[in-house]
Amino acid sequence: MTTMLSNQNNSIKNAKPIGVVLRISGDGENMRSHYNALDFCGHTYKIKDTVLLAHDSHGQMNKPWVVIIKDITGMKNGDIMIYVQCFHKDEVHAETIMHKCIIHFITEKSQIPLRKKYPGFIVQKVYNPNTKRLIKLTNKDFLPDMKSEIEELVLKTTSHLGIIPAINSEDDIDEMEVD
Repeated sequence: MTTMLSNQNNSIKNAKPIGVVLRISGDGENMRSHYNALDFCGHTYKIKDTVLLAHDSHGQMNKPWVVIIKDITGMKNGDIMIYVQCFHKDEVHAETIMHKCIIHFITEKSQIPLRKKYPGFIVQKVYNPNTKRLIKLTNKDFLPDMKSEIEELVLKTTSHLGIIPAINSEDDIDEMEVD
C-alpha cells in the first residue's frame, strides 16, 4: 500500500520514483530500490535538492524544516522514502515535501545578503540532535565529514552570492539592512 496524504480538497497525492533503479539494497521486506529523482504533485525532486518539509506521514502539519535530499528509495511495500540531511540524518516519507527552497549557508561573521536580491533561508547554525542545541557553522568540533560538507555548502553559497563581506564590528551588525 502506498503512503498517501490528503490535501484540503481531499485529493490523493502519491510520490512516484522517476528513472531507472540506480542500485538495490537490503533484502526481503527491507529491500529498497534507489533512484535519482521522484515526482510528487507534478514537481520533480532530485538528490541534492534543498526542500522544505512540513507534513508527517499522517498528513499532520509539523514545524517546517529545511533539508537536503541525500537519497530516494522505493520500499517493497510501495512507500517512497527520502533520506534527508541538514547535519542530522532522517528518513521521511516523500509526501512530507512542501516545495523546493533556496538555502544560503553563511557564517555568523559574514553579512547577510539582501532578501529582495537573494531570497531564501539563511542558515548560520545547525541542530545537533545529540546535545539538542544549535551549533554555529564555524564550530571547530564537527566531525571531519560534517566539517567538509559545511565548508562545501558555505563555498557554494559564496560562489552563488559572490563575495560576502565580513562583519567587522558590533556597529556593522546594527547597520545591516534588513528587508
